[in-house]
Amino acid sequence: MTLALYLKFSLSLEFLYAVLFFYLLIVLSFIDFKYKAVPDYLLLLSLIFSFFVSDFSLIESLNNAFIISGAFVLLNFLISFYIQNIKSKILKDESLKTQEALGEGDIPVLAAIGVVLGLKGALAAVFLAALFAIIPSIYYNFKKKDIQTPFIPYLVIGFIIEYFLDISKVFN
Repeated sequence: MTLALYLKFSLSLEFLYAVLFFYLLIVLSFIDFKYKAVPDYLLLLSLIFSFFVSDFSLIESLNNAFIISGAFVLLNFLISFYIQNIKSKILKDESLKTQEALGEGDIPVLAAIGVVLGLKGALAAVFLAALFAIIPSIYYNFKKKDIQTPFIPYLVIGFIIEYFLDISKVFN
């Protein structure tokens, strides 16, 4: 990761910010993968460093962060409503009444991704993350009987691929 960032930025202040940001995301991924919860201070640090890595203006970065995170808060509400009310009644499973679609740590990571990649790039990264998370999610659900899948690792993988390969150009 460090070599790829060095090749992109050479030795500069942007390189330092990018390295710190990327490694914060990687640390968050491992913590989420192991504990399915992440510390708020690391989420805040990653969000702060995302503004230093962004190529967008401060106002545009803030707009991207609010639009992406706001959209996913609404999506989380709708999916959680479906799981908690409709699916729990159909399956007669009371444990679903407290399930949330996204964890609390996913929203700040999505905002940070929106700051760095912009709207199109962030949506491409989320799409990739969802693709990467499908198989492990099914595995966790059926083999381990665990309905929670850590999503930050997949968001970070989608982010890294989008950041370096710019997959969103395919959608133009």
